[in-house]
Amino acid sequence: MINSHILSQPFELIEPHTIEEAMKWMANYGGKAKFMAGGTDLLVRMKMGKVFPEVIINLTKIPALRYLIIEHGLRIGVLTTFRQIEKNELIQKQYTALYEAARAVTSTQIKIMGTLGGNLCHGSPAADSAPPLIAFGAVVKAFKGDQERNIPLENFFTGPRQTVLKQEDLMAEIQVPEPKARTGSAFVKLGRVSADLAKVSVAVVIEREQDVCKDCKIVMGSVAAIPYRAKVAEAILKGKKFTEGLVEKACLQASEEIKPITDLRSTAGYRKEVSKILVRDTIGLAWKRAG
Repeated sequence: MINSHILSQPFELIEPHTIEEAMKWMANYGGKAKFMAGGTDLLVRMKMGKVFPEVIINLTKIPALRYLIIEHGLRIGVLTTFRQIEKNELIQKQYTALYEAARAVTSTQIKIMGTLGGNLCHGSPAADSAPPLIAFGAVVKAFKGDQERNIPLENFFTGPRQTVLKQEDLMAEIQVPEPKARTGSAFVKLGRVSADLAKVSVAVVIEREQDVCKDCKIVMGSVAAIPYRAKVAEAILKGKKFTEGLVEKACLQASEEIKPITDLRSTAGYRKEVSKILVRDTIGLAWKRAG
């Protein structure tokens, strides 16, 4: 029986101080090694006997990966924690959905340790940070050796616990554009208890022009194999006069688009039904804030 309180498997711990050093160690060890940011997922999975890395490359000693720059948008180093996001007043005002996602993360201990980069690289369809970041049009910067590439976050996830990153790739930064004027956003999450993964989560970003929804992004978590952008539901609202009837139509469409599963946290049927309510509430909050 696995003892979930200890790490029983042997492994080598390496703590590089630069990105170049980290990449070098990964190239040396290849498939035997894993990068670790906050460790809130990797260490738990090791304790549960689900992953068995021979080498852990701990990134927390690399200052070049720990920063939060707000200037014509956001530049977020992958070691930036949820607590840092939650406590930033400018993020609370301009990127409210991201702030609300950080606030919704399980416990204070996890917020202090858990990083934005680790949350995304974990590849979970329930990742709290993914829906708001996708809705804001985020791009991730990753390195492979001395090569750099930028990947739209919407194209980053490929399946449950799967992303476009390969073993030797290192995510370095999340870049988020500056919201346009009269833009509002919101994030709503439903879990079994507060310290739990989402049964369903919804992020909405709306650009408003008087009583018209000029643009809209609706992104949902825990309702498909990857964080899901409800593009057909978005199209119902875009360029239209904002009315209660139109919102109800978009909510129904969003619930029909998604492909949830039944698991330990919820049933597929429940997820479809509750998504209508969550999408409606989140659209309403984002619309109000845009005004």
